[in-house]
Amino acid sequence: MAGVSQYLRHHTSMPSFQQRLNFRDRLHHALKAAGYRPNEHSHLARDFNAVYPGRPVAVSSVFRWLSGEAIPTQDKLETLARLLNTDPDWLRDGPIVTGK
Repeated sequence: MAGVSQYLRHHTSMPSFQQRLNFRDRLHHALKAAGYRPNEHSHLARDFNAVYPGRPVAVSSVFRWLSGEAIPTQDKLETLARLLNTDPDWLRDGPIVTGK
């Protein structure tokens, strides 16, 4: 049971400033690998909303992900990873990518 409580604590607590910046860096790397430019907020929002089964996200939400202000919820992160053809675990918590 300790593993479950550690997972829940890690994935339900507010991400730290550094975690958000690390996510931003991984997201920028995944975007570049998928052919997006990091400043294409509206294009990413449009493409994301086309495949996300829930309520559409606003361009401002995508901007917050790209600027490191927020990390998407797990369901959105999984859709984002699928859209960008990357692993959702890496996108959330993977090693930091060096060299832009």
